[in-house]
Amino acid sequence: MGFFTQVNWIAVLIGGVFNMAFGAAWYGPLFGKIWMKAIGKSPDEIASNATMYLLPLLASFVGSYVLAAIIAGIGLTLWWQGMVLGVVLWLGFGGTGTLTRGTFEDSPRMAWLLFNFYQLIVYAAIGLMFVLW
Repeated sequence: MGFFTQVNWIAVLIGGVFNMAFGAAWYGPLFGKIWMKAIGKSPDEIASNATMYLLPLLASFVGSYVLAAIIAGIGLTLWWQGMVLGVVLWLGFGGTGTLTRGTFEDSPRMAWLLFNFYQLIVYAAIGLMFVLW
């Protein structure tokens, strides 16, 4: 279990912050209007306060840490390996889990696509960063 101590904690923090910052751009200027249309809401209906971002921030740090620990644990050293692992983990756990939930909750497919492409990019990018750092 020594690989848990080999994690670069600064990279984990940057990965978590990157996730949130990229999400702000993704759901804001990049695809905010498409997302709101997909979920059937207007900007006035989206309540925004600082506390609602605490759990997603915690989740960003946890996801970042887990990916960093796995990369350290299996000893990946090539840039593309980090990206591929990020994509594979997203596909195996994130994409399939949200697809199952979304299917039973009858969530709009466009909302699912927007969320999952965002997650795919995040995990590929931080996987790359963890291998390079």
